[in-house]
Amino acid sequence: MIKLLSTTMCIMSIALITPTYAKMQEYKCFISSAQKGEQVVFYRWEESQLPLRIAGLPGKQLTDAKGKKYFIKEVEECVLLSEPFTSDKANAVDKRTLR
Repeated sequence: MIKLLSTTMCIMSIALITPTYAKMQEYKCFISSAQKGEQVVFYRWEESQLPLRIAGLPGKQLTDAKGKKYFIKEVEECVLLSEPFTSDKANAVDKRTLR
């Protein structure tokens, strides 16, 4: 009986200590910047934090392939990586964007 109780306590302790991981999703966002114009950028965020992450994008600094820094001016739309944008303009830019 004591062994059963000890084993149960150990299993419950491990279950409480083990962290729970939020579901991560990959997103693509159609953004605009003064230097680069309109483009699609990719992110991997927790599903529950999507609105907060989108709200934090304007003003965020990015770096292009040549090392030049620029800032996101506006976020038009963010969707799951597998879904199309609602805007035709965003979908056209998305087709030209390398993955």
